[in-house]
Amino acid sequence: MNVVYHELLPDSYLLILAPGRTDEPEVALAHWLSCAEHSGKPAVWVDCGMLSSLSDEAIGLIWASHYHLQQNHAQLVLVHVPDRVKQELLKRGLEPAPCIVPTLLDAARQSHWHDPHIEA
Repeated sequence: MNVVYHELLPDSYLLILAPGRTDEPEVALAHWLSCAEHSGKPAVWVDCGMLSSLSDEAIGLIWASHYHLQQNHAQLVLVHVPDRVKQELLKRGLEPAPCIVPTLLDAARQSHWHDPHIEA
């Protein structure tokens, strides 16, 4: 898995993922998820639109990040998630699942809905 783009936004941290070599560990994904978790932002948006599947390691990292963010009162929002990737993610984790939305605009709306300091 490759992280092809990352950006610290005013109210979130955005990661855009792309397929990588299947025989390599998910070092880049682990690094950038950790950076996002420690950014202090109330939301981490992960764009999965370029993916067709996820490795078991990537799924574990995404779930671990989701739980870590929840403990810190932040939210993981997955965006542009293809059906196959969504099925792979949801069959491995426990409830509650990370938020999955169709667009970045929906991610922004979801993040603002959870932020008590922002009026809807």
